[in-house]
Amino acid sequence: MKYLLFILLLISNRTFSQESPSDFWKNQCDFKTDGLKKSLGMKIKLSVPCNWKQADGERPHVVKKFLYNYGENSAFSTLTITEMPEAPSNTEVDYMFTEKGLRELIAGMGTFLTGRKLKIDGQDCGEITLKMTRNHPIGTLYVYSLQYYFIYYNKIVVLGYAVSSPTDENSKKMFDSYKMLFRGLAGNTVIFTKWD
Repeated sequence: MKYLLFILLLISNRTFSQESPSDFWKNQCDFKTDGLKKSLGMKIKLSVPCNWKQADGERPHVVKKFLYNYGENSAFSTLTITEMPEAPSNTEVDYMFTEKGLRELIAGMGTFLTGRKLKIDGQDCGEITLKMTRNHPIGTLYVYSLQYYFIYYNKIVVLGYAVSSPTDENSKKMFDSYKMLFRGLAGNTVIFTKWD
C-alpha cells in the first residue's frame, strides 16, 4: 500500500511540474491571424503555450481562445478585436490609458485591481488586472485576469489572460504564479498590420 501511494505521489508531482508556468514558457507556439473574418483586417502574431487547446471564440468579437484545464482549475487566453465607429483622437487614447480611464473601460466586468500604461510591439497599451466571479451550473468560479488593451486606428484589440478556480484563495495563488508567464506572452505579441 505504501508503495502504491509513493507511485501516485510521484506521478502527480510529475504532472504538476508539466503544468507549471515555466514549462509553458519553454514550449511556446505562434498563432497568427490572417486579417480575415473576425480579425477585421488585423494581422497579429501571438505566443501561446503549445499544449493549450485552441478554439474559435463563440462570441462575435472573440477571434480565438486558448485553454488549459487541470482538474477544477484552468488557465486561458483570448484574443478579441472590436471595430469602433471611428478612430479615437490621441487625447481620447491618452485618457483611456490613465488609471481612471482603465477603470472606466472595465466598469461592470469585475473588480479593478491595478492598471498601467505600457507598450506592446511599440504600440501604447493599457494593462489591467481584475478579479471576477462567474456563476456556472457547477458553482461559482473565481477568475483573476490580466488584460491588455490597445487601439489601432478604429480597432480595439484585447489580449486577455486568466486563471479560474472554485475557490478565491486557489485562484489568487494560481494567478500570482502565472502573472509573469502572461506578461511574457503579451510582450511577445507582434502587430504585423503596422508593417503592411
